[in-house]
Amino acid sequence: MSHSYRYSWRALLPDYAGGAIGFALPLGALACAHPAAPVAWVLAAAAALFLVYFARTVCRQLTHIELDETGIRVRGPALGPRSAALRWDDLCSLRLDYYSTRRDPEARTVEGGWMQLRLRGAGRTIRIDSELEGFLELVRAASTEARRRGAELDWATRANLGVLGMAE
Repeated sequence: MSHSYRYSWRALLPDYAGGAIGFALPLGALACAHPAAPVAWVLAAAAALFLVYFARTVCRQLTHIELDETGIRVRGPALGPRSAALRWDDLCSLRLDYYSTRRDPEARTVEGGWMQLRLRGAGRTIRIDSELEGFLELVRAASTEARRRGAELDWATRANLGVLGMAE
């Protein structure tokens, strides 16, 4: 049984918008204001930084994650980040982190922030964030395999799994 996951365009729309706006504003200021050289360099650096952010978002959208009974594989675009694979037999650590966008520490939902799943083993680390379509299904499968193999789960990971209804 094999499953394939990917980041949807809709989930990445805020990242695309932020990258495009962050790239366009400094370039617009450069074109219209003709600033002094030090300011021009700062604006050019800001534009370059946002261009990299935009390119990273494109790479995320083109990335496919495949999950089956033997392990997990991340297949990215040819010019993007490297692809990676991790066999379940090699899994030694699963970590599920929660990053809040609210001040209320009790509002631990994916809607009130985002989560990142980090799988480690065989000298590799795979990171997947909650913008991925099917993220909860993937977390459920990975945590089941991690528990089956006795992989390390820290207290924060166990708490976050509990919030998602996947407590031990």
